[in-house]
This record gives sequence, C-alpha cells and structure tokens, in this order.
Amino acid sequence: SPDLTTNDPEKQKQSESGGLTLDATGAENHCTLLVIEPSSLEENMLWAASDDGRVHFTQNGGDTWTEVTKNIKGLPAGSWITQIKASNKNKGEALLVANDYRRFNYTPYAYRTTNYGKTWKRIVDQDDVESYVLSIVEDPETKNLLFLGTDDGLYYSTNAGEQWAKMDSKVFPTVSTKDLVIHPREHDLVIGTFGRAAWVLDDIRPLRALAQNKDIANKSHHLFVPPTAYQAAYQQPTGSRFGADAMYHGENRKYGAMFTYLYNVPDQTQEDKEKNKDSLSLQIFDGDRLIRTLKRKAPKETGFHRWYWNMDEKGVDRPRRKASKSKREPSGVGVLPGTYTAVLSSATVSNVVEIQVKVDPRINPAIEGLEKQYAASKKLEALTDLAAKAVAQLMESKATIKDYKQRIEMQDSVAHKETLDKCKASIKEITQLVDLFLGKEDKRQGIVRNPEQTVMTRISTARRYVYSRPDGITGTEEVLMQHASTVTNDALKKVNDFYKNNWESLQKEIESIELSAFKDVKYFEIDQ
Repeated sequence: SPDLTTNDPEKQKQSESGGLTLDATGAENHCTLLVIEPSSLEENMLWAASDDGRVHFTQNGGDTWTEVTKNIKGLPAGSWITQIKASNKNKGEALLVANDYRRFNYTPYAYRTTNYGKTWKRIVDQDDVESYVLSIVEDPETKNLLFLGTDDGLYYSTNAGEQWAKMDSKVFPTVSTKDLVIHPREHDLVIGTFGRAAWVLDDIRPLRALAQNKDIANKSHHLFVPPTAYQAAYQQPTGSRFGADAMYHGENRKYGAMFTYLYNVPDQTQEDKEKNKDSLSLQIFDGDRLIRTLKRKAPKETGFHRWYWNMDEKGVDRPRRKASKSKREPSGVGVLPGTYTAVLSSATVSNVVEIQVKVDPRINPAIEGLEKQYAASKKLEALTDLAAKAVAQLMESKATIKDYKQRIEMQDSVAHKETLDKCKASIKEITQLVDLFLGKEDKRQGIVRNPEQTVMTRISTARRYVYSRPDGITGTEEVLMQHASTVTNDALKKVNDFYKNNWESLQKEIESIELSAFKDVKYFEIDQ
C-alpha cells in the first residue's frame, strides 16, 4: 500500500525527545497503522486505520485503497482509530471505535457502516456511556448483541446499539477495557483490561437469547439452556502451593453445571413483600426419577442470576451427636455422564431445560469404570445412611433416659435408686456405642487428630479411594469397602443387642413408675 497515515512530519519527531530517554518499545511513534482487519466474508477485502485518524479499505488485496475518513461525521480529525471489526454476516459492514482523549476530549465514538464506509451511523455517544471508547465486538450469531469496552468499564446492547447498559460491578469491575473477543466454541466473552489482566465472562448465550427474543424480558422468570457441564478433574499444581507477591494465579471456572436465569422482581408494596416471600427451586431429573432438589430465596434484584449444581444426586445425612438444623438437601454421589432435565420453579411458573453432563475430556474414562465407581459409591452411601440413623436413634434414646432420670430424681431418688443406676449405665453404654461410629469426643483446642478407627473413618477412607478411581475400582477399594461394611455391621449388631437386652426392660421399668406431675387435690370447706 502507499502510506495510509497522514505522514505528518510534525508528529514524527520521536528522536527529538527533549532530553528524555527514548522508549525502547517505540511507543512514542506517531502516524502509525493501528488496524489491519480482513473480512471473513470477502476475499482480498481489508480495512486499515491509523492513530492519526485515517480510514481506508481495499477489495483487491491492497492493489488499490479507498479512503473513507471524511465520511465519519462528528469524529474530530486526527482521532485515534483503535479498532475496526468487520462483520461476519454482511459484506461491506463493519464497526469502528475511536478516541481523542490524548487531546483532552473524553467523548465516546463508535460507528457502524453497512456500505463500505460510504456512510457511518454513530451508535455510541456521551448519552450512552461515561467515558471514551477503546474496543467493541459483535456477537457472531446475532448483530443485535454488542459489547463495548470503555475507560469506564464494560457495556452491552441487545438491540444493535440503540441502548446500552453497563455490566454490573459484581460481574466486571470499572476498569479500562482494552479488547474483547468472543470464543467461538465456549461462547465466552474474553476481556483484556489495562492493569487488571484478562477476564472471562462465562457463557454469553443468555444475553444472545434475550437479543433474539425480547419477550423473554417480560417473563416473571426464564431459565436459559445451559452449557455442557464437565466433571472436571483437579490436581495440585507443581511449584509453590500458595500464590503470593509476584506470582500469577488465574481463577478456574467454577465447578459444576451452570444455570443462568432471568428473574423479574414483581412490583409490590412493602406489605405485599413481607407476606409474599417467593422462593425458587431447581429440580434435576434423570428420566422420570427426581435426583436432586435445590432451593433458594428469590432474588431481590431484577436481572440475570446464576445457579450451580454440583452434578450430584440427593445424599443422606451423616451421623452426628447434635441434630443438624439445616433444611438443605444433603449432597450425594456424583451422577454418571448423560442428559438430565432441569426444572426451575417459583410459586406460579416453571421452566424446563435439558443439560448434558460429560466427563473431563482430558481423562475420558470408560463408562464401565464409571458405572462401577458409581455403584461402589452408592453402597458406601447406604452404609453412611445406616450409621446416621443408628446414631440419631441412640442420641434420641440418650436424651429420653436423661429426661426420665431427672424426673425420677425429682420425685424420689432413694426409692428408685436401682432404676436410676440402670439409667446411668444405659447412658454410658449409649455413649460408648456412639463412639463406635464417631470416635470419642476430643475437647482439646487446636488441630487434633484421633488415631482410632471408627465406622465413619472406615467409610470415609473407602469413599476417598473409590472417588479417585474413575477407571473402575481395584482390589484395594474392594478390601477397604469390605472393612467399612464389616465394622458397620459389627457396630449395628451391638446397637441391636443393646435395645434388645437392655432398652426394652428399662423402658418397662420406667413406665411402671408413676411420674405424673399431678397430685391429689384437696377441697376446702367454706364458712357459711
């Protein structure tokens, strides 16, 4: 090409630095091309733009160039043209962003042409965003969805630039946003910033769906089709375990199946809000079988929200000395790869989508191994369930005996000394039985470990080994599972023996004692 800049000699005196050390990177060069953008639809068609405001295109691979700078109305001469993005949908169409802040002009400039630069429509001005523009990208599937990077952060439009909204600071910070790329496979927005590294906004398809169908925004809530969920395997990285100064650590994508939903907070008076506190549930089905139910309070803010399912089934309670106050459904065994159905429900509306769960493609174990791992995990879960029920019954029995013991002592501890002694012995025996499952209580402060083997340590060890075998369990896991089964059955037998040999007779003995708090009343004579 010929020189596509102004080639102004007054802007090319970088060697005359005024005594300052020259920048080895060449950053002080001016009259430089910043953009060379080929069209993905038209061979030999390229856009070119410079840091001194000139815009050209060629349709013959650079043999001849056409300048369209003067057609960009409202753009100050000499502005920096930071980006031109050629359309992947229509020939001759492109987006252009420019800025002029180096001359203390912080006005935002963004344009669209549909006719090879003969005319340009301004799609961003000072009424849309708060600072100058640095980058832009159009969704590859719909021209209605645009993302805009400014010195004030990230903006988006779902109507081809007619209106713009700033991305919430909870999602992306207010930081200089230098470049934007949409990943064609993951449908993620990859964001390059100045001073805050790179960011990835996972899965923009909900915004794409809204740009394609405006009616979604009017629904009380809407569940979008989720991306494929991968059962990712994680490994401790080599080198330093904990990141600190001068060490970069990027944040992994959050584990689990990601669901995005739009929720519209209904218009209500404060009194109505107190009376009608809506809640949401996310149910996961494997065919007709309900395998998981997640619940949460309805969002307080209208907009997009995300919910993660850890790709697990409903679990069982773990044994504990104190009853859990949590109302959440416990997490269970991880599901097998396959297609599942998700249902998002409120008090009035339900949405249904399908979600695919796949294994980590870097490992890709055989389905036979995963099925064996799943079956082994379910067996260990059943043992945990039995242990939890046994401990819960023991703790309830212990509380019952303590209550009766206190009432007998208040009534006549001397007359019922033998019964009280039996109560004390039963309380001690129950404590010992619970210790078989959970180990003795250790009330020392700090990080302490109990070396004794219990029902739950055996189950936990087997479960940990089984979890690490996606290719199928080996002899090691089979032995560990047998140990877990043996100690669980031995403990349950001792529990059964206690109830059969001690509990039934003690129950009858206590019930034979008159423990009513009511006493005979006297009627008093009244003087006539």
